[in-house]
Amino acid sequence: MLIKLLFLTLLAGFPVRVSTTDGKWIEGELRGIGESELLLQSEGAETAIAFSELTALEPIEEPTGLAPKPTVTLVGGSVITAQGIALAGDRLTIEPRRQAKLDLAIDQVRAIRFQASNQNVDPVWFGKFETERRGDTLVIRREGDQLDFVDGLVVSITDSVVKFDIDGEVIDAPIGRLEGVLFGGSQSIANASDIQIVDVYNSRWSVSRLEPSELGEPLRLVLSNSLEHRLPLEHIESIRWSGGLSLLAQMEPAEKSFTPAIKTNLDSSRLDSWFSPKADADQDLILIGKSSVDYRIEDGYTVFAAGVRRDRQVSKATKSIVRIRLDGKLIWEQSIVGEETFGFELPIDGGNRLTIETDIADDGEIGDIIRILLPRLLR
Repeated sequence: MLIKLLFLTLLAGFPVRVSTTDGKWIEGELRGIGESELLLQSEGAETAIAFSELTALEPIEEPTGLAPKPTVTLVGGSVITAQGIALAGDRLTIEPRRQAKLDLAIDQVRAIRFQASNQNVDPVWFGKFETERRGDTLVIRREGDQLDFVDGLVVSITDSVVKFDIDGEVIDAPIGRLEGVLFGGSQSIANASDIQIVDVYNSRWSVSRLEPSELGEPLRLVLSNSLEHRLPLEHIESIRWSGGLSLLAQMEPAEKSFTPAIKTNLDSSRLDSWFSPKADADQDLILIGKSSVDYRIEDGYTVFAAGVRRDRQVSKATKSIVRIRLDGKLIWEQSIVGEETFGFELPIDGGNRLTIETDIADDGEIGDIIRILLPRLLR
């Protein structure tokens, strides 16, 4: 798949190098973005290049930036790194670094994470993130990278405190002791928009459309629910126009297999038809016992995200093991013992083949049915 990738720079005049579908490279200065074309000043003349003719646009020099925390995940898929957050009533104000503030309804927000990603904490955090919930959840980090979850209602957020209502009693929770806040609502598929923008502060903007902009003007982004944001050109690291998400359950596996724990005389093709990995409702994957499923990764995908838990139809089970491999190399492993949901967001940039494996432990094979929740490739 051809991916239209746009990089912009901090330099005055925005000098860039453009590649077109006929294989030519053109150097010039970025002048603006129209309805469906990019405007470039090259050799004294202004040229309009349609997005359909654009294969890549690279900066003459790479942009730089440091990602602040916390991060705010919107229901529409955007993940915004911020230097300030405030919640009053039902309105959340987000202050991205060196950008205009955003003011939005709290029902457009899925989660706020105050701490940086941590490999010891991520499986539990993302597992809870993938789980449906009616009310809000306060996530407290204890010593030893342990997380506690408290259900209730977020009342307000300041720079230092989250006011949280637990059964009618409002407490002040210091942000320094919190992992984050998860807001009530059902699961949401992130990054479904056709346009994905990453800025130099590591925000990922899931954009419904780009409004026209001229030389010197910030990009005008329209996010989900018609939320608008202006992003300075010098803050943009990349734009991709080819869509932000692919669900594995809607993709054809490159290969899949099931290996019975006990030898049987049944035909292997029949066993595979019964027990090999399957998609459920075009959203989740179901793997049984010792199974694996492989997918080819098309160019441009950078993250693999999903939740993992025991299937709800299982009432009693032995331990299962879930592994994720990228080009054969193990990048994630988790033992599944009880009913807890785990999750992950794994970098896969540059990978060609993704493998999901389930395995049985040495305590037998009872109820080893694993559900992979919304496994998705993100750009």
